[in-house]
Amino acid sequence: MKIYKKVIACILTLMMFFAQMPVNVFAANQKNNIPLDIVLVLDVSGSMEDPITSNDTTKRITILKNSINQFIDAFAQNNSKINQANKQSRISIIKFSGDKSDKVGNDTYTENGYRYNYTQIMSDFFTATNENKAKLEDVVNSISPVGATRSDYAMELALEQIKQSKNDESRKYAKRVVFFVTDGQPTTLNNFDDDVANKAITASEEIKKDAEVYTFGMFSLTDPSITGHVGSGTWSDAEKFNAYMHGVSSNYPAAQSYKNLGTRAENSAYYMGAKSSNEATAIFDSVIAKLLSMTYAGADYTKVTEAKKRIPSDLTLYTDETVQALEDALKDVKYDLDITQQDTVDGYVDAINKAIAQLKYKVADYTEVDKAIEKANKLNKDNYEDFSKVEDAIKTVVRSKNITEQDEVDAMAKAINDAIDALVFQLKIKYNSNGGTGTMTNPAIELDKEFTFPKCEYVAPNGKHFKGWQVDSTIYKVGDPRVFTKDDQNKEIKAVWEEHTFDQKLKEVNGVSTLKDKATCTTNAIYYKSCTCGQVSTTETFEDKDTKLGHEYTKQIKDEKYLKSQGSNCQEHDAYWYVCSRCDASAKDDENAQDKYYESAEVGNYVYDQEVESSEYLATPATCMTPARYYKSCICGAKGTEAFAATGTHLGHAYIEVKNPQFLREKATNCKEHDTYWYVCSRCGKTSKTINKYYEDKDSKGEHISSDWIIDQQPTVAKEGSKHKECTVCKEVLETEKIAKLENVKTETKKEETASKKETKVESKKAVTTGDNTNSIVPMALLGISLLGIYIIVMKKYVR
Repeated sequence: MKIYKKVIACILTLMMFFAQMPVNVFAANQKNNIPLDIVLVLDVSGSMEDPITSNDTTKRITILKNSINQFIDAFAQNNSKINQANKQSRISIIKFSGDKSDKVGNDTYTENGYRYNYTQIMSDFFTATNENKAKLEDVVNSISPVGATRSDYAMELALEQIKQSKNDESRKYAKRVVFFVTDGQPTTLNNFDDDVANKAITASEEIKKDAEVYTFGMFSLTDPSITGHVGSGTWSDAEKFNAYMHGVSSNYPAAQSYKNLGTRAENSAYYMGAKSSNEATAIFDSVIAKLLSMTYAGADYTKVTEAKKRIPSDLTLYTDETVQALEDALKDVKYDLDITQQDTVDGYVDAINKAIAQLKYKVADYTEVDKAIEKANKLNKDNYEDFSKVEDAIKTVVRSKNITEQDEVDAMAKAINDAIDALVFQLKIKYNSNGGTGTMTNPAIELDKEFTFPKCEYVAPNGKHFKGWQVDSTIYKVGDPRVFTKDDQNKEIKAVWEEHTFDQKLKEVNGVSTLKDKATCTTNAIYYKSCTCGQVSTTETFEDKDTKLGHEYTKQIKDEKYLKSQGSNCQEHDAYWYVCSRCDASAKDDENAQDKYYESAEVGNYVYDQEVESSEYLATPATCMTPARYYKSCICGAKGTEAFAATGTHLGHAYIEVKNPQFLREKATNCKEHDTYWYVCSRCGKTSKTINKYYEDKDSKGEHISSDWIIDQQPTVAKEGSKHKECTVCKEVLETEKIAKLENVKTETKKEETASKKETKVESKKAVTTGDNTNSIVPMALLGISLLGIYIIVMKKYVR
């Protein structure tokens, strides 16, 4: 009945599969179908031979093979409807169990007498179709579960596959998916291994940069609603496993470990779990439908939009030809392209940007500028004080301005007109330096108006100073007035000079200091002498007595050259000489200032040479085999970074008696021996095997070893005999038995012989009788029972 039940269950599962499958799962859209590169990462550990849960006896490996073959078949059908190879989906299969192999295949290895599956790529990327899918299904069907659960190695191989896909130019637009299937804890042997779990999550973090990672768990602890530890105490197995499955999946793109998942992706559901074969089938149906229904994302038109925003709002400013070219570029844009046609969309952007760049403004109107220039050309520039501004305004005219720059062109015309209106007619009078040096701008003198003679700006000849201005035969002082008329045109205003006499000892002339050298700590101030005219000599000087300053030792400079003494340890201060606040002279070199020094806040360096065995300096505590280590310290108590070993502080092993099979040394072989055990250290768990120290379990002993029967008393005609069995080791009597009396053979011999002869004759007659089958019933019954037993055994094995 069991086998019939399984057949019926399989049929019902298939019916549910096809009933739940969306209508469009196998419909391939040649235009929008996304090619997928799928890496199936499959658990082939020994526990895959177990039922999925206690409520569903279907083996996990059976569910795995059925589901993956269902996966392969769906994509084979989809690929068969697509003509272009670069738009078909590919599948790679990775198994994981024990050590990692770089070879492609389905290999195993033996270690400590046990056989294990390698973690390895079983099939590189393969494009399955209806014609060749059996090849990939054979790979799946060849899986034989055995070994541990090294998911870290598996995800490292998956990362290699994803990188291979990413670097394949023909798969540029493919979507990359990793589907991770496991039935339990990540292990190297049989317990949850933090290192394996976290390395798998680390490898998956790199994968998630280029692919989506789905995880699928199928055993009793599977629960996607659990994302980590709740409450106090240690993590439960369920919390560890489910947090680990979340961390590997794309639910947490930046997960660092199962205890540090980071932020969950919005609306993510990449981790799924099943506790029955029906749930597993439904989940695989859903994932297949989701993957096969994916369509290409639309092309990115962001840059097209940005380019259009750069189009000027007023195109009437531009020439008709360049505006038309822009409108043509905009008409060419098609807005229904997908990501595989992104190059075309980018071409639209280039065309629009090029058309915008080539827009050409219309030319500005220069009519008013030409009128202003014509007006200026009719003027005689020699009649005006400064005609250069008119000329400059004309020079600034730029003939290349466009219609958007009309205001600038109008400003050019206004500038020329403004310069003409500002012209001032003046006489041409010149200054004459009369041997002086330097320059003075010729005066702007208005006709018939009073002119005031200015300060002389020429540099007097050597040894002379300015006396006045001479016009014709008259000498004018600075500030004197004179009215010039047209008769004075082209006359000169000549500078008149006289000799200097530097006999004035003044510290200031006309509000300006005559200081040559300031007073210092050791020297008086020096000043230049001056002339009565106010001219200051450049060579003749006088000394201002009693103005030297003397040293002022108040400045603190922490520099090695001012160091008086250095603190020898961390409790002594460095001492420095004071420095003059004006000249930086050190009190060290002044015999009258040997008391001018100060102590700095700094002290000497810490010297970590103290070996103090105190808890405050503990670096690492002692263990059974290693002494405690303490940090060295300074005399002031400061703790250093160098550590020393405290000799003789190691604890030694604290051996105790633990009667556990794993610590059994030798089993007793007879009744006088006891089982012996190795001692176990209560601190570190090490056994005493290395020192060959063990103890006897006095409460145990071996079995007796029985002898053959030993005759204690031979039987006689008149008396029974006796015999016994005893332990060959301890001689304890194990079993006794009586021996029957002997018969009296002398009186009965003849009777027995006569009776024997009679019986012989009777048996001779019976031997020739035929047709009697009374004694054949027992053998036939035994034969029937045997055949029935064989049938039951065979049927049990077949049902399993």
